[in-house]
Amino acid sequence: MSTTHSAPAKGSPLLLVLFAVALAPTFLVGYAVGAGSASVVGGFVAMYSLIAFLGGPLRADLRLAAALSPLLLFAAIVPRLLGEVSRPAAIAVLVVIVFVAALLPLRGPRFVTVGLGLGMVALFAYGMALIGPAGPWQVVVAAVTGVVIAVVLRVLLGLPDPSKATREKIADVLVADVPATAAAFDTWLADGRRRWLGIALGAASRYRLALHAAEAVQRAEQVDDALDALRARARDIAERLRAKRPGAAQPVENSPAVPAFAAEAAAALDAVERAVDQRDTSRVPSADRHHRLRDAVLRPSVRLRSIQVRHAVRTAFGLLLILVITAHLPAGDPLVATALLTTFGILQASWRETLTKARPRVLGLIGGAALTAVSILVVPAAYLPVVALAALVVALWNMMARPALAYTFMVVVTVGFNTSLRHTDPVRTLVEYAALTLVAVLIGVLVGFAVVPGLRPEPLQRRIVAARAKTAAALRAMTGSATSPETLALHRAAAQARAELTPDREQLDDDQLAELDRFRAALRDFSTLAATAALDPDSDPDRLNAALDALDDRAAPAPTDGQAPESVLAGLAEQVRATEAQLLATLPHPGGRS
Repeated sequence: MSTTHSAPAKGSPLLLVLFAVALAPTFLVGYAVGAGSASVVGGFVAMYSLIAFLGGPLRADLRLAAALSPLLLFAAIVPRLLGEVSRPAAIAVLVVIVFVAALLPLRGPRFVTVGLGLGMVALFAYGMALIGPAGPWQVVVAAVTGVVIAVVLRVLLGLPDPSKATREKIADVLVADVPATAAAFDTWLADGRRRWLGIALGAASRYRLALHAAEAVQRAEQVDDALDALRARARDIAERLRAKRPGAAQPVENSPAVPAFAAEAAAALDAVERAVDQRDTSRVPSADRHHRLRDAVLRPSVRLRSIQVRHAVRTAFGLLLILVITAHLPAGDPLVATALLTTFGILQASWRETLTKARPRVLGLIGGAALTAVSILVVPAAYLPVVALAALVVALWNMMARPALAYTFMVVVTVGFNTSLRHTDPVRTLVEYAALTLVAVLIGVLVGFAVVPGLRPEPLQRRIVAARAKTAAALRAMTGSATSPETLALHRAAAQARAELTPDREQLDDDQLAELDRFRAALRDFSTLAATAALDPDSDPDRLNAALDALDDRAAPAPTDGQAPESVLAGLAEQVRATEAQLLATLPHPGGRS
């Protein structure tokens, strides 16, 4: 039983700053170029577009912005303008957009925020009620202004340190609880394949695997000081890796001698530190076949029965329902956007995740209704905008760490601003807000999962075994032709199987969820690094095959002797098999009722 205690969550000004830097300049520019009251739409287009553009190194994010901007503009302009001519046609277009947004995470973890940004842009631009009249051309100008401002902000944020995100992801491999090696590798590829970062990533991966093995010895022999010193050194090196211009390494005085069982971890840290000190910025060459294989390894194919496709279908269906319901509200109702964004935000790939998203909204609704009622009774109407502005600051500050508290104050924001700016009745606004929020929760938590039951995947136990077996088969096929159509098809099938490793009907406890996270991360990292090793002419094919045999249950894990990347693969194979055995022992048998 773990005895660690997590620190209490703290608020963050990040969303508040993002809100200010995106909305304020867009409002000013929008009004200057004639967008009028539609500038508020442009402001939120800028904010959500910036969310979509952030997350990677500047080079990769700008390529993404160039490809994504036309889609964002379409989502921001077409449904709103089409809604003035034909509401059913606008609803149909919106449903297609949110379906595409829900599918985007299939392209990799980087596209989670891309899908979120696209969906938010479409729904907010469609449902946002304006203070004054705005013509079609003003909506177009506002949306274009918002996307342009988002791109400019992304450039300004990234220019001082274009590769900061790459270094941070590689540094996280050293110190994160669950290192995302494959995501760091993908980011490194997208950022120009700098040699020193590639060396640091490989050495950081070896360190984590060696540390994992050393921790087993530590638990058996109760040896603490040596590994504590290694972890402290890893944190120091990670900070130097994150820094754009790191200072010289600080000499360590009176450090304990490294025991034999931790020697490999210490050697890996030495390699990371050498890479950080030398910083060889030359590029590692990459052939076209590497890119095709990378896409096959990291991006699964789309299958009808996949969890992500089912999530996209459920999201589209849920938004269709709430769009039909809100279509009967008066034109320009200020709470339409709230209902749409609430439904979109609640719907997640699994029922458990959806319930996790819905719970703070319900709690916030209850607390917010009480707080709003008190505000209406105590605060004079003239001061409600001040109260709403203060509530907005509190809500944005706590949105990431304490969402229930944030949603409590968002109720005050919505009712306060709408009462003051639109001269609506505060009690009626609060009742309508509560009703629409509860409808959105009902759609997300119950209706969607009840209506889309036919696409349920195999039991999780079978998906775990299939993911490991398909990954091994795809990597073994690379011994023939790494980029043949058959091999790429096997890799896409394996990537799809790994993407299916999400709890569905299974009710997992915290330990099982943590074990599943470790299994998924280790299997994904094994696939990425094994594919890289197979393409490396200097790699030892016998040791690579030994690691594949270990993964495929044909042999014991190959011994690790510090050679890379084969020693990393052997350690990952051992981790995959150990976590798989633990999961299969604790999950219900797939032949039983589920």
